[in-house]
Amino acid sequence: MRSMPPSPPTSDPDGLPPDHAGLSARMPPAARAALAAALPDTRRKLSPRGLDTWLRGIDALMQMGRGDGAVRAWIDAMPEVARELGEDVLADTATACLGFASRTSGAVIERILDTAPLAARRLGDAALFLSYLRFLEHVLARAPRAMRPMLDQLGALLDVLTLGGLRRWADWGIAAHRTDYPGLDAYFSLSSEASRAILKSERKGVLLVDVQRRLTMYLRALWGRDFMLVPTAGDCETRAGLPPFAESHMLHLPDALDDWRGIPALDLYRAQAAHLAAHLSALAGPVPAEGLGALELQCIGLIEDARAEALAIDRFPNLRGLWAGFHGATAPGTAGIFDRIARALISGRAEDALGEQTLADFAALDLADPLAARRAGLDLARRLGTLPYSPHGDLPSCPYRCDNRVLWEYEEIDWSLSAAAVPAQTRRYVSVSEMVNEVEVETAGEDAAEIWVQA
Repeated sequence: MRSMPPSPPTSDPDGLPPDHAGLSARMPPAARAALAAALPDTRRKLSPRGLDTWLRGIDALMQMGRGDGAVRAWIDAMPEVARELGEDVLADTATACLGFASRTSGAVIERILDTAPLAARRLGDAALFLSYLRFLEHVLARAPRAMRPMLDQLGALLDVLTLGGLRRWADWGIAAHRTDYPGLDAYFSLSSEASRAILKSERKGVLLVDVQRRLTMYLRALWGRDFMLVPTAGDCETRAGLPPFAESHMLHLPDALDDWRGIPALDLYRAQAAHLAAHLSALAGPVPAEGLGALELQCIGLIEDARAEALAIDRFPNLRGLWAGFHGATAPGTAGIFDRIARALISGRAEDALGEQTLADFAALDLADPLAARRAGLDLARRLGTLPYSPHGDLPSCPYRCDNRVLWEYEEIDWSLSAAAVPAQTRRYVSVSEMVNEVEVETAGEDAAEIWVQA
């Protein structure tokens, strides 16, 4: 963990900064004791700005007048939430709690804060956590009696549901039992058959938060760099997930994935993450897009996908097998043409005359030149110029490729300034005995300067 700046000077006898002098004197005895116990560790965990926001949250919850239970829960829970998601969530969480006060009791707000670290760990992203707080407001507005039993089961729910799945599960129970209080309690405490059945129907195969560390290690082994993996939630009404995309050193992946045509969801995550990292490795600047139509952008993206993957496969041949397995489907209409071309470019085998021409053009490309890929994409668009095309309707079926926004918005990554940056890692070839002796290190972190490969 990075060291924090030194905390500001104190003038309060209890060790509080000058702006909060006298805060502990206004607190009830139990809350004052909780603050005294938590303050030394919190000063180490939070920056001066974070500490100030945390203390202001304590003051705001005291003035809310809903008892000291919520205050004590804030004191204990929020430093951990800030450590998981960043200190910016502190102010938003305090504001949300003040809003909850008009709809529920102090005991429920206390329970919300008690379970906040669990929600932060399972959601894994500050934006998703803020969406979770809005979801809680939604439940309080429609069925406030459901909140307590749901929070009691939050660990079991977030172990198997995405945030969108949790909202759909909750909305079904509220619609079915809003005025049936025993039924509402049974549903949200997971005691009813209907509750468990809806839970099963909403369950996704693999949650990103459960494989995030493995994917980070996988990418580091390939590229010798740390990428920050960020979960994204799709449309909770339509259950449509968002395509993966890259932004700076951050790879945005769906918060959950199912198996795809018999291929494990973990392999789909690997394919998505490796594809995004391949783009970042292959690009040196944004691809010019001024004056181009939707079909031209799609064709350039298709060729650039193949270029980035070809460069990665040159370094890591096994990536071909990983990616090729996801090109087995063919969508109807114009999207099917893109599927067949993509399949030809990854496999080297064309299925029609257009595929043969595209494959020949791609073989003649200088893969080190992104502008050559752009020209090849424009040539392909001219061949397809008479075909109807809709960027929203003609979607290729390959599930791991991104929306290609990185091509048009790319900015060179300064790894030395990245929040997740670590020094460049080197590969060292070692003997079997060295590998066996060192591979199991319980205290090993994720900032190793060397990646060992068995010789």
